[in-house]
Amino acid sequence: MWWMIPVLLIGFGLVHLCKMLRLYLVLMEHKIGFGKFIRMYFQTTFINLIIPFKLGELYRFFCITRLTKVWQVGILSVLIDRIFDMVALLIVLVPFDLMFHGSLTMVTFLLLLVILLFVILYLSILPTYEYLNHYIIRHKTSKRALLALKGLDVIKEWYDFTKNLITGRSILITLASLAGWVLEVGVLKLFSMYLGLQFGIGNFSEYIRSIFSGESNELLQKYTYVGAAIMLAVTVILYLVYWITRGSKKSA
Repeated sequence: MWWMIPVLLIGFGLVHLCKMLRLYLVLMEHKIGFGKFIRMYFQTTFINLIIPFKLGELYRFFCITRLTKVWQVGILSVLIDRIFDMVALLIVLVPFDLMFHGSLTMVTFLLLLVILLFVILYLSILPTYEYLNHYIIRHKTSKRALLALKGLDVIKEWYDFTKNLITGRSILITLASLAGWVLEVGVLKLFSMYLGLQFGIGNFSEYIRSIFSGESNELLQKYTYVGAAIMLAVTVILYLVYWITRGSKKSA
């Protein structure tokens, strides 16, 4: 089954091309150099794969903050990237669960609840801010009222940062996320065939549960190991090319 190896590599590359596009769409207004962005993506994705429970996102926050010089963008871009990833995942998981389990699994239900809370919070910030800001200015004059106004301004500032990161691009970000997950299901199916493991369509929700719960899953473990090895190799190659190119420019 040697022919599966190049197909798997191409599929894995397409999966991460979609994920990379999703993050780039979030950050595109900040005009990060494409070479810097690609190196950052592969480097932080490698860290994410070797550190459990997605704690590697903290490192991604640090890297994006260093590139954009705005720490709010570092936090919000990582958060928005995760939210749109979950939205696309739910688009895949909900029909899977209903078709093969007859109801939503606990993981799907919790993800759906989290997304609904984020949507309600985002949609309620602006009207709440406008009402409270207008009310406090007209009816309150104490020091607490001034502190409340400052607090509202901070919330509005974070809302504006978030809006600027997704305005006009939310559909494209969702489509990139969805394409990534659909491709990943195909890659997982092919990878399981190569390893001789069972992975039917109905097993996908169990695979996702293992990601979030940390449960032992042979397919997840081997896919993570292979993915980390590929990411490390690509990261090393990218930095070698960067250093060689930079050295040649200095000597010219």
